[in-house]
Amino acid sequence: MNALPLPISQTVSAQEIWGNLLSHLRDEGARYAAETLGQLSALGVREGALVLGVPNPFMRDWVDDHYRPLLEGLFGRLGLPVTNVTYEVVPVATLPSPEAPTPAVKVSGARPARLNARHTFDTFVVADSNQLPAAAARAVSEKPGRNYNPLFIYGGSGLGKTHLLHAVGNSIHAGDASARIVYLSSEEFTNQYVEAVREGRMPDFRRKFREACDVLLVDDVQFLGRKEETQKEFFYTFNSLHEMGKAIVLTSDTVPAEIPGLEDRLRSRFAMGLITDIQEPSYETRLAILQKKAAVEGLKMPLEVAHFIARHVQRNVRELEGALVKIGAVHSLTGQGITEELAAQVLKDVLPTRAVVDVDAIQRECARYFKVTVEELRQDRRTKHLAHARAMAMFLSRALTRASFPEIAGKFHKDHSTVISAVRKVEKQRGDSADVRRELDELTARLGVG
Repeated sequence: MNALPLPISQTVSAQEIWGNLLSHLRDEGARYAAETLGQLSALGVREGALVLGVPNPFMRDWVDDHYRPLLEGLFGRLGLPVTNVTYEVVPVATLPSPEAPTPAVKVSGARPARLNARHTFDTFVVADSNQLPAAAARAVSEKPGRNYNPLFIYGGSGLGKTHLLHAVGNSIHAGDASARIVYLSSEEFTNQYVEAVREGRMPDFRRKFREACDVLLVDDVQFLGRKEETQKEFFYTFNSLHEMGKAIVLTSDTVPAEIPGLEDRLRSRFAMGLITDIQEPSYETRLAILQKKAAVEGLKMPLEVAHFIARHVQRNVRELEGALVKIGAVHSLTGQGITEELAAQVLKDVLPTRAVVDVDAIQRECARYFKVTVEELRQDRRTKHLAHARAMAMFLSRALTRASFPEIAGKFHKDHSTVISAVRKVEKQRGDSADVRRELDELTARLGVG
């Protein structure tokens, strides 16, 4: 029989809420979820959030990534007197038993809604690929509304744009707890606008985003494209805040000029401050991110494991950190040592599958990796950088395909003796240079054959 929803009451304890939810999961047949979540304890209720005690940061991240939507969905369905979940890292020995009284949860001060306390400037790894946006974001946090207003950060998914948004908000809040900070995505702005229009609450909507806002942080503004009425309201909101000297930070997957369906007046407003991009992280940056996150979380990760992850998870910082979380969680739950074998086992669903590649694919990947064009690889230009990229592509073409020297030469518009010379040169460099070995490892991994 299904567990009955608890009435919404301030007298309901956190452990009653948690016990009711776990009982419901078991009754519904979700035994694996119930067993996993049953390792946690409810510490209390804080500002409408159920506070769960977790034994370490990796368990916290694992539960948050895999079970937050399930938990928060059940809160509403079961009529529980909480709306979201948060966590406290508590040593196992101090976690309360189901029968023990629920301890009071310390409240450290009202943090602005939706800001992630883990996303700060201290936990953001700065490198050549993100140096300018990181510096600009920090400058905004030091003088909100005066430095780079608005700040527009663009780049691919998972490269750290959202991290910087939260870092700006957290830094401003740390310096001035009274600052009114609003963080949301453009899609959420649209949804709130539509609801306000439908329910006749536009004065409240405008008060929230104009009068009661000192810092506006908006993620993924590309989704404003082609939403004419929302764009109009956002335009007036932007103008109002900007004229009052309030800080505005925006992120997007592309520059304003390339957002489909974006009004020209918004494009011009977005370009009033600073537009800067985050690029894909280099190998060294990926390694630094892994080492820094592992140190922050107290995980002793061997260097060879960090190299293994950095070599195989390449284009997305979010996936890179997610890989570390998964390895840390398995290590924490099972006690297995952190080795390359464990990393390969845990990450088998995200590692590239072995693929059949041809010379054309190798040329495209080498061109992308060395930041040249495929046409340049096929031309006679002999700058040091281009010659190296061309030789690496020829070597990989010989090593990873069944193409003969003459066939490879034809793809590069060269004679076969040139290819033979390039292959021999790279073969020697591979034995002498750690940098060349690393480049070859990265390229083979990108091609899905590493």
